[in-house]
Amino acid sequence: MIVSIGHATKINEIDTIEYMSSYYDPTTGLELKGELQDSGRNPLQSPKIIFRGLPCFCDNLTCGCCAGVNLTAVNFNRRACTKFTYDPDEFAVNMAFSMNEKEVFSSSLSAKNPPPVCIPFVYFPAITFCARLFDIHTPGRNLHACLDLETRVVNAPILILHFNCVKVGADGISLAKPGENFSNFVPTPNVSEPEIYDEVNFEQSDFEDSIVGGTTLSPEEEASIGQLKY
Repeated sequence: MIVSIGHATKINEIDTIEYMSSYYDPTTGLELKGELQDSGRNPLQSPKIIFRGLPCFCDNLTCGCCAGVNLTAVNFNRRACTKFTYDPDEFAVNMAFSMNEKEVFSSSLSAKNPPPVCIPFVYFPAITFCARLFDIHTPGRNLHACLDLETRVVNAPILILHFNCVKVGADGISLAKPGENFSNFVPTPNVSEPEIYDEVNFEQSDFEDSIVGGTTLSPEEEASIGQLKY
């Protein structure tokens, strides 16, 4: 688990309903509808609520993926953005994560199976965010990648937002939903929105000092996070 808790607690149906609209489109303000994923036979395993439908916006080799995060149970409402740039010469992906337009970390990761990057906030110790690139391919001087934004709250479901996938590089820019064929999409340039980890100093009105940490996922947990269910 990313967030350490003293004992495991089964999440009941009433708890999950509260988180079914935790993500929204930051441009329109419209809520995304979550789908509860079956947690299997293990009653102590945290359930997952899956969200889909938000695009990333790309310009050249840089893409930005933004979502509104509204956790009413803890009075948390922020705009979260992940920006990543493919560097074909270094075979690396430069990532940056911001909250309400304030950058909270930046890092350069290998383009080959980069680990999820997780950020616990000291001011909100129950909340952890993870940005995870998956389904990565690098044909020629192009990058094909999909991005998840994962939010975890202690004793609550794991909230996973599957952004639409992107392909950027020498062949232009293509966008597709996870599992769809990029050949159905015409490359179209778009303007982007907006593991050295440094301490982050937020303004008093927003966050206190935040320590950025790496993931503590087990291999089994990490392997299951990016799975899609249709």
